[in-house]
Amino acid sequence: MINIYKRYQVGLKLSALYPIRKDGLCACGCGRELEGRKKRWATGECQENAVITFLIVKGDTSLIRKKLFELEKGYCRECGVHSNQWCADHIKPVFLGGSACGIDNFQTLCEDCHKVKTYIDSQRRAISSQAASISAHRLESDFGATSYELPKQSTDIQ
Repeated sequence: MINIYKRYQVGLKLSALYPIRKDGLCACGCGRELEGRKKRWATGECQENAVITFLIVKGDTSLIRKKLFELEKGYCRECGVHSNQWCADHIKPVFLGGSACGIDNFQTLCEDCHKVKTYIDSQRRAISSQAASISAHRLESDFGATSYELPKQSTDIQ
């Protein structure tokens, strides 16, 4: 089971992310029909790409960094500086459901830009938590409710 609020997907199995399809098509979603005795992958490339995606979703930091470097070559997406000391940053933060994602939710940031983004994200998280507490307090005082579900927080990045 995938938890989009946890950085590492402990116990996640490849077969959970790419189950064998009953329609005879490749599990990777490419749309190719399986031929012969093949049960999950149409080609070796399908399998390789699925395993890479699986490991990224699972949270394999060394593979995430390798693939991100192949894409962005160590250049900070925010300020453009090249650095050997770069950070693999979740574009949509983990606390907003940005975990268990593909490489498209990662970006290269230099250490300075990463510190700034992390600070801004932490302030957003604090404000979101404070707003939820205020809402809960108002519900309790206005309606006498002692048991309720808090409204789901928006996961849109502003």
